[in-house]
Amino acid sequence: MYRQLDCIALRTVRYSDRNSILTAYTRQAGRQSFLLPAGTGRTASRLRALLMPMGRFECVADIRPGRDIHPIRDVRPMVFPPVGDPLRSTLAMFVADTLAGLLREPMPDPLLFDFVELSLRQLADEGDNALNGNALLNFHICFMVHLTRFLGIEPDWGTYTRGAYLDIADGIFRPLPPPHRHYLPEGESRLACLLGRMTYDNAAHFHLGRFGRNTILDRLLLYYRTHYPSVTEPSSLAILRMMAD
Repeated sequence: MYRQLDCIALRTVRYSDRNSILTAYTRQAGRQSFLLPAGTGRTASRLRALLMPMGRFECVADIRPGRDIHPIRDVRPMVFPPVGDPLRSTLAMFVADTLAGLLREPMPDPLLFDFVELSLRQLADEGDNALNGNALLNFHICFMVHLTRFLGIEPDWGTYTRGAYLDIADGIFRPLPPPHRHYLPEGESRLACLLGRMTYDNAAHFHLGRFGRNTILDRLLLYYRTHYPSVTEPSSLAILRMMAD
């Protein structure tokens, strides 16, 4: 059955000499895999440019029960992936890698799709309201903190009190360390609560530095792996760590 889909590209892998497989997150059908031409012709080159990680596009897909990979047609770009700036493109790759590891089911979630699309538009915007400086450097942290809400693992920020410890396993703040090792110490727990207030609008006011951002990223990845044990380290993580202040 042919369906009109709103999509965000996550990753593309070579399938054969003639075809590649695109993994995308869709508003109507969750995660889906699409068959693309992999040659050197004009059509294949155009599609590769449009469907880089975090490219937002519309298409018509022939989705049939029992089929894992679907042919598509009428691909129309909506938001081009941010490929012109090294930092923006690395952030896009990291976000796409993270989503590809987390979103594994063909289950629609329009609210999650809208959040990812909003984040992409923030990252791709190079106009007067573009993210720059600290706001851009903190983009992935803001994204990962707020993504927890849509995945159902958001910490209960209302349980924070001065001197509390964030119980990573239960997602709540406790007055004393829990009887296991999956928690953050007092200082990091206080910072975690502050990060829960970060938005794309105020991210510029969080002066974290490269070491601080990498430490926070490590804790966020630990939090995600605690709740999603099958999630692996994003392939773009090493590049992201080397981004300059």
